[in-house]
Amino acid sequence: MQVHQIIDIRMMNMKTFLAISSFVLFLSSCYYDKEELLYGIEKCDTMNVKYSVQIVNILTANCLSCHGGDASAGAGIRLGTYDEVKAQAVSGTLLNVVAHTPGFTQMPRGAAKLPNCRIEEIRAWISNGTPNN
Repeated sequence: MQVHQIIDIRMMNMKTFLAISSFVLFLSSCYYDKEELLYGIEKCDTMNVKYSVQIVNILTANCLSCHGGDASAGAGIRLGTYDEVKAQAVSGTLLNVVAHTPGFTQMPRGAAKLPNCRIEEIRAWISNGTPNN
């Protein structure tokens, strides 16, 4: 082999090496950093909690089947109106039962604990004075 052929082979190997290295660096520099999408972590906005939106939706999905407005509501606790919900919130019962605080009946009964974001929304609404908004 002649010298220029050896140099050409080395240059070709160097170009291949650089191309592969660049490709590997390019791939390793790309990453997906949306934590809530990667790990199923929900962003929880507790700054704008509204009774008519978040709280009513939480209650409808998890509580009203047993604690609706009729006389046979579970344990006599009704959550069908704003005033009924506010009374449970102000007394501390609402937050403590959904947060599974020791000494309180865990709600929803026979179901999994509410997601932390739903509990934090209830907490924020109560902390904001239980507005009827």
